[in-house]
Amino acid sequence: MENQKSTAKKVVTVIVNILIWVFIAFAVIVTILTFAAQSNSNGIPSIGGKTILTVQTSSMEPVIMQGDIIIGRKLTTKEQKTLKVGDVITFNAGDLTGDGVADINTHKIIEVNDKNGEISYVTKGENREVADETPVKSQDVICIYEGTRFAKIGRVLDYLSKPQGFLVVIVLPLVLFFLYELVAFVRKVIQVKTAGTKQITEADEELIRQKAVEEYIKAQKAAEEAPKETTETTEGQEG
Repeated sequence: MENQKSTAKKVVTVIVNILIWVFIAFAVIVTILTFAAQSNSNGIPSIGGKTILTVQTSSMEPVIMQGDIIIGRKLTTKEQKTLKVGDVITFNAGDLTGDGVADINTHKIIEVNDKNGEISYVTKGENREVADETPVKSQDVICIYEGTRFAKIGRVLDYLSKPQGFLVVIVLPLVLFFLYELVAFVRKVIQVKTAGTKQITEADEELIRQKAVEEYIKAQKAAEEAPKETTETTEGQEG
């Protein structure tokens, strides 16, 4: 029974440790993406020539769903001018909401225009009936979507990229984890230092008490018998 409990405890410990390290890896990835986005002028994280974007609208459904994360390939200046009809691109769309911040859009190219070497693209959402009002200049194209996406986890990444979400989901659990590891380390050090000291169990304490009682009883008997022996010896001498 004790062996089963010990085995179960070891299995639980291993599983917990695996989950903790998976979370740490996830936290590191989110941290890298957050800083990568902050260091980029358009606010899109770019790592190793790949960009990671969260789809904010339903304009490309059912090809790309709202809330998906898509991976795009960052384009060189030359590649920005050689795109073709049917390509799905992510581009700077200007201030669409009137909040003073440039918006990022992902739509499909339906027409390519070349005016004296100035390339621009007419784009349209997959489920939209009309094309986007303003053609996209080639230099405003950020990346091309090549089919890699992760369904419905974009909102999670969006929340984690905000200061509050990053603090609650990433920073606080990491702090608690390191505190837990610190406590475990201190306990381990104490165990190592006391390893050479014999630990007295309850059974040992009970045995010590029993021996103490026995010694006390023996001492009492010896004390009671000592006067009798002296008296008997004295009486014998007088006779």
